[in-house]
Amino acid sequence: MQTFIAALGAAALVSTSALAQSQSETAQAIFDQFAQAYPALNVTVMVEGEIAFEAEGGMMRSAQDGVTTDYNVYSTAKLLTGLAFTRLEAHQGLDLNQSVRAIDPSLPATYQDVTLRQLLSHTAGVRGYTGDDDWIAFSDRRCALPSDALGHFINDPLIHEPGSQHEYTTYGFVLLSHLLVELTGADSFDAAMSAALGETYTAQADSDTAEKATPYFDAGEGLAPMPLSAECKFGGGGLIASSREMAQMGAALADGSLLSAEEIDAAFMPIQTSAGETVSYVYGMEAGFEPSIGLHYAAHSGGSPGGRSFLMVYVEPQVVVATSANADGANHYPLALALADLYAGYSQ
Repeated sequence: MQTFIAALGAAALVSTSALAQSQSETAQAIFDQFAQAYPALNVTVMVEGEIAFEAEGGMMRSAQDGVTTDYNVYSTAKLLTGLAFTRLEAHQGLDLNQSVRAIDPSLPATYQDVTLRQLLSHTAGVRGYTGDDDWIAFSDRRCALPSDALGHFINDPLIHEPGSQHEYTTYGFVLLSHLLVELTGADSFDAAMSAALGETYTAQADSDTAEKATPYFDAGEGLAPMPLSAECKFGGGGLIASSREMAQMGAALADGSLLSAEEIDAAFMPIQTSAGETVSYVYGMEAGFEPSIGLHYAAHSGGSPGGRSFLMVYVEPQVVVATSANADGANHYPLALALADLYAGYSQ
């Protein structure tokens, strides 16, 4: 994932004449450039906790494909899960540097030196997908609790010494999902997230019976429906939410409801691996501070053959953009960035 701040102001997507139009008209023009490439695409922009712009588009929309319809947000769930742990650290004194085996002693001995902080920053050494077959096999599993998913990977060797490298992994966040349930004593992952985030948490875990937009994939001769469940991924990529719900969760970070300004400043600092690599992926999100414009920012994308989402949070201007679609594509980052810049007042 590229550093988001590096592209601020780089997405020159509309003409000078379009920029002279009203903000909402400009936002609609930006959105329309992307919507035609998706069966259904939705976006919600919130400024200072209020909805400033929403749009729905796409070439194969049904009555349910709106901004309040649930979509699988895939890896954007990692940002939401990271916020849960950040909140527990800041407000309940959770030690993120403790061994995960202090929380669940039944984990393999190889996890003795793995910490929550390392899992949150993808530096623990938990493996990622080994290929399409591994991804399909895990997607085919069915899980009521995160503990049901651990058998797929937990006994595999760590791929590097904990804390030494940054290697992106969904399985690390599946383990975090289990540990969150253990820490909160909840009877489900959704209950654990609610225990950590309160009413801010408005997503829900995916399941075969969940009501959500139909996923589509490129079948070679056009888009085709794709039955898809990510229920064993939990906080690693198995949550469903609407673009409006995602934006509301991002707004709770931007407006100080979840963390104070001081706590955000501390949480958004990069970390270093034991090998000296600087990692800006902390607390389950790409986060940082751009001093030239006084901006703390956090973001995450999520995608799979059946969908794509993106959540962008600008803290100080309190601008949040959430996108969701029911087919994969590469355009959510420039779309979200352009809308965030527009409503934050940054020049294109």
